[in-house]
Amino acid sequence: MKRLIIVGILTIMLCLPGMAENLNGFQGYDVIVIGAGGGGLAAAAKLAKSGMKTLLIEQHSKVGGYMTTFQREPYTFEVSLHAMDGLNDPGGMNVPAFKELGIWGKVKPIKLDPMYHSVYPDFAIDVPAGVEAYRDLLKKQFPRQADGIEGLFRNMADIKRAMEVLIGAQQGAKFKNMGIMLTRPWIFHPIRKYWNASLTEMLDDYISDPKLFAVFTQLSGFAGGEPNNLSAIYFSMMWISYHFGGYYYFKGGSQAVSNALADVIRENGGEIKLDTLVTRIVIENGKAVAVQTKKGDEFKCRYVISNANAPDTFLKLIGKEHLPADYVKKISGLKIGMSVLVVYLGVNHDYRDLFHGMHEIMVNESYDQAENFKWYTEGNLEKISFAIANYSVLDPDFAPPGKNSIGITTMLPYDWKNGWYEKEDYKKYTALKTEVATALIRRAEKFLPGLGKNVEIMEVGSPRTMEHFTLNPRGTIFGWDNIPDQSMLKRLPQETPIPNLYLAGAWTFPGGGQSAVISSGLMAARKILKREGKL
Repeated sequence: MKRLIIVGILTIMLCLPGMAENLNGFQGYDVIVIGAGGGGLAAAAKLAKSGMKTLLIEQHSKVGGYMTTFQREPYTFEVSLHAMDGLNDPGGMNVPAFKELGIWGKVKPIKLDPMYHSVYPDFAIDVPAGVEAYRDLLKKQFPRQADGIEGLFRNMADIKRAMEVLIGAQQGAKFKNMGIMLTRPWIFHPIRKYWNASLTEMLDDYISDPKLFAVFTQLSGFAGGEPNNLSAIYFSMMWISYHFGGYYYFKGGSQAVSNALADVIRENGGEIKLDTLVTRIVIENGKAVAVQTKKGDEFKCRYVISNANAPDTFLKLIGKEHLPADYVKKISGLKIGMSVLVVYLGVNHDYRDLFHGMHEIMVNESYDQAENFKWYTEGNLEKISFAIANYSVLDPDFAPPGKNSIGITTMLPYDWKNGWYEKEDYKKYTALKTEVATALIRRAEKFLPGLGKNVEIMEVGSPRTMEHFTLNPRGTIFGWDNIPDQSMLKRLPQETPIPNLYLAGAWTFPGGGQSAVISSGLMAARKILKREGKL
């Protein structure tokens, strides 16, 4: 009788999810996610919601990566988000992802329209968010280019339609979308035509006015690339999601999104370990079986998702000896994208009225984007383009009453001035950051009079700062550079040569940007769930 009872208990245990593995000695996690940036948070949230035992490990003291805010005395500063795309409900391409992740309703999107005020040497424009309003304004401002503008906007709509079918097919709507591919192949003409094209090559088919070209490509800075080298399709997808899907910020900033995803993870039994640096992904018999940390801990698992940067994931955490030689060669040969410099200012003055209902002023000294990007690479502080964002316009809680939280953003090289003098002399490094900030503040005073004398708090995030806080090589915020050869489906896929290791974040499809990395994490999680028979 006693033996029958024991057999019965063992039978029940074997039928319970995960118990069979535990009986075989497996006491680890279903999935370990490395890195709590947007991609890692999204992957972990989806997996935890789906019943997977999930551990998210982050080297920093808070979740979010670049998707964070930070405090200095009474001021809150946005680390990187200018605006998130695609949150119109219905119609925004990111709304289904937010709902699937369980954060729709947990965050409060703030719709922005107009999007921003763009300034050029002898011309300025308030850019509408709505696609029809934007098209009509450009036709009014540039009447000789009206036919080309009409054709360009029609082309963007066609790219939108084609990409929705392709992305839908990849995300699971294969039967329906395969039928579209077979019966209406002509809808893919615009993406076939421009798949390998630069943004300049695409726009040359529609417009010729250099002022119009500069206005339309203003957001190329958001993609980190000069139009002559920037992927036409990558830019188009970003532009489409903003203008067709909506331009938004969040109450509480991007940290609100990160915190909401972290809440979903914990509410569904997932774990998050902060201040914990992963130093090794353990590979046995060609599979990832555990991760090790700087603290000396080892956590076993059945799957790993790395939201850490791709070069470190493969060349440091795993090691060349566990990877095919051609894959190592490919990783080593890809070009890393640019970093940014941000001057964070707590200001003892209310400048909100000067923003005329928008939160951002884009400042350009030239209509020639190639020239603008040349000034970035040269570090020409008197000429480089920059953006002034007043986050107090969007969220008054970011600063005390009558004061503002302002960020001035530009791009400068990681190796500028002998690596910013950082290793040579730390005092010279901090002095150089102050010199850059002072130059940008002085130029910003053309739009915000007296800005310099009203600064109470100042922090400067250089490309070196970005690297220290995120561990991204060269402080990049874009992952790989968004050139045509490294964009969209030419990005690294979520799958890797190690069958139970997946990627999330800016280094994989669909690319950089906060909504894009959230999508990447969701895609990585779905691939695991499909293997587990949970999709």
